[in-house]
Amino acid sequence: MEYWDIYTQDGICTGRKVKRGDAMAIGDYHLVIHLLILGKDGRLLLQKRSDQKESFPGYWDFGIGGSAVSGENARQCAQRELQEELGIHMDFQQRKPVLRSYGQHSLVDFFTIDYAGELADLTLQKEEVSDVCWADLETVHLMCKQGIFIPYQPHLLALLLDMHKQQGLHCSS
Repeated sequence: MEYWDIYTQDGICTGRKVKRGDAMAIGDYHLVIHLLILGKDGRLLLQKRSDQKESFPGYWDFGIGGSAVSGENARQCAQRELQEELGIHMDFQQRKPVLRSYGQHSLVDFFTIDYAGELADLTLQKEEVSDVCWADLETVHLMCKQGIFIPYQPHLLALLLDMHKQQGLHCSS
């Protein structure tokens, strides 16, 4: 049973919780993270979502994503999701999101990191990820046109890449 903390649109935790899957009231939000991973050559680490995923099964995605469980902040959620989905341990204690966006009932914090490891070094969580690959932005746009990539807003990846360059977050495997 997974519970989420409920936040205001300003990102203030209300002290209330909601069980995953239960309806949320208007003006209530839960915390979600997305993590864009860049290789040493600047390409993106893409993940193919497991066929068992509830939303967009079998689609390619630009990185880690998940909801913060009750008691977690965005940094803790990003660190946990990265470890669970790809087997990469990285300390997020001093990291900040590069961007926050809003969904209907979600506050979405986007993080970016550099990863110097190889695909063979990854341990995929099969319930979440069925495959991984490196791709440049042009290839991602082609995959979007082919209908095999999650249909994000067209300029989101370019914005995240620009924000990553400005923040200058660098780490190794």
